Amino acid sequence: MRCFKTRYIIALSLFLLIAACLRAEYTLIAKSRYVSIYGSGRTAESTLNLRQELDEGIDKIQMHTGVYVDGGPDIYIVPDDDAYARLTQEHQGIVEFSDAFYSSAEKRVWVRPLESLKGSYIKILIHEYTHWYLDQLFSGATLWFHEGMACLFANQLSLESYINFTRDCFFGQLADLFRMSYQYPESPAQWQSYYLSSLFAITYLQENYPEGWKTFWSITSSTYKAGQKTPFIPAFNYSFNTTLFDFNLQYQDYLKGKAWKYLFIGINSLIFSLLPFVLLIAYFRRRKRMKQLPDLPLPQDAELEPPQEDS
Repeated sequence: MRCFKTRYIIALSLFLLIAACLRAEYTLIAKSRYVSIYGSGRTAESTLNLRQELDEGIDKIQMHTGVYVDGGPDIYIVPDDDAYARLTQEHQGIVEFSDAFYSSAEKRVWVRPLESLKGSYIKILIHEYTHWYLDQLFSGATLWFHEGMACLFANQLSLESYINFTRDCFFGQLADLFRMSYQYPESPAQWQSYYLSSLFAITYLQENYPEGWKTFWSITSSTYKAGQKTPFIPAFNYSFNTTLFDFNLQYQDYLKGKAWKYLFIGINSLIFSLLPFVLLIAYFRRRKRMKQLPDLPLPQDAELEPPQEDS
């Protein structure tokens, strides 16, 4: 037992030492109305121009919900991928393969260097800010609510996402939101499906329960002004007059119908997009057939007889 404790203390000490060394590399490179951005000597200079775009995105979030929160998370731009890998060792697999992550314990956002990112830099930062923002407002908020709101505000839905969503609906690969309320899917193959399901769950609430959506954020705003966090589940149940379990059942039925709608739209769009090519092919085929027809003799004009004179 003593041996285990000794190893634990040594491991913890090493982890803290590594973390301290990592943090020592960073200096403040930019500060906006909401966030402070830290980087190393290898941080790209272009990150200095993020402040205005980031502030504008945060303003839109707060105007959308009606809940205004001062400040924001400290953003640390990690110098290289190896350093990022060391930071994510203690987190779930989905974090290890991400471009950035928010640490609720530290109230910080850790992000890969600019040259290593797969998507839009500003969208990634807005996504992670949203996690911090919701962390200030709610206690017990589900993961799908966090991820759905983050994807919505970061505008991370592309045409490819709709295609993947439709495919996953028909093959029954959509994540169960109730079962995954507080844990991510273990399989990397299900991660994208989880994000899509979470995003569409938010749009479903907005479109089908507009009054409940207003009530939900009104409760959240009043509770925040009182200096407290809103218990997510009671506020959700009251605002939308349902439970998380029943909501998941309704939502699954909704997804199936939406998948058929997207498939119908997709097929019609494909047909209309191919129509000019079909007409062009028909024109050239007709022209080719016309050229293959034999030439016909030209009709000869009948000789005109001279008019007969009356006797």
